[in-house]
Amino acid sequence: MPERVYKKDSKAIRLTILSIIVSLINFALKFGAYFITHSVAILSDATESIVNIISATMAFIGTKIALKPPDEEHPYGHTKIEYIFSIIEALFIIAAGASILWEALKSLSERKPFHSFEEGAVVIGITIVLNACIAGVLYYQGKKERSPILISHGSHIFADVLTSLGVILGLALAKWTGIFVLDPVIAILIGLHILKMGFSIVLESGSSLLDQSLPNETVQEIRRTVEDLVKNSCYQDIVYEIANFKTRKAGRTGFVEFDVVLPPKLPLEIACRIRACMEKEVKKRFPELVVSVHIRAKET
Repeated sequence: MPERVYKKDSKAIRLTILSIIVSLINFALKFGAYFITHSVAILSDATESIVNIISATMAFIGTKIALKPPDEEHPYGHTKIEYIFSIIEALFIIAAGASILWEALKSLSERKPFHSFEEGAVVIGITIVLNACIAGVLYYQGKKERSPILISHGSHIFADVLTSLGVILGLALAKWTGIFVLDPVIAILIGLHILKMGFSIVLESGSSLLDQSLPNETVQEIRRTVEDLVKNSCYQDIVYEIANFKTRKAGRTGFVEFDVVLPPKLPLEIACRIRACMEKEVKKRFPELVVSVHIRAKET
């Protein structure tokens, strides 16, 4: 992949720095809301903001490494590092979920009422707007750059938006009904949700580390392109076929490779021209992919 894709075209590093700043602001706001209300649910939401800071920092470091161009020691680039950092981020998420559950379960027996709900709700509302904006930008850019770590981080922050909304709605219900036990119950639900999110990221990133294939729709589209090239080749008098078609993804980079099986007595010069033509046309149609075409003689 050209160096410009790694250095100039990506907004990922700037976005992860912005995410760190937003996470720090939200951290201060949410803990301020907790000290105003003394709500266990808000404390749980505030605890998750610590995870957001760690997550944003991990996203920054991982993206900075992933965007380095290929070198002699890493000819396929550094993009797989994004999956490793996603797993590390997920472990922090799981730890935060377990901590929230522990605090919520201890608070069940106390059933203390919270205070100043309206002031706390305003503060949490500000964090919801900030998180929603940065989550949308991160997710959009992650899809655009095919970056697992940006998509994962954006999804994580959006989950925090939903969590905060759930906290506000739940506390409003508790205040209206006077059933203050809803406060720790909401915190338990938040803790379970965070644990589920963490384990999901571990499973998805772990699967991708094992050279998972590209999405099925993309694979089928590449296959159709290759088959059309075979049918419309300028070497139509030469009978050849495609074999060992394989794809894989490594972070934001996708790889496709296949064999072109040619007649055994075909001159090497023509065989190389066919391979060059196939690589050129596939790269033209899928510029984001690294394409490797191999030639071999048909067994007689």
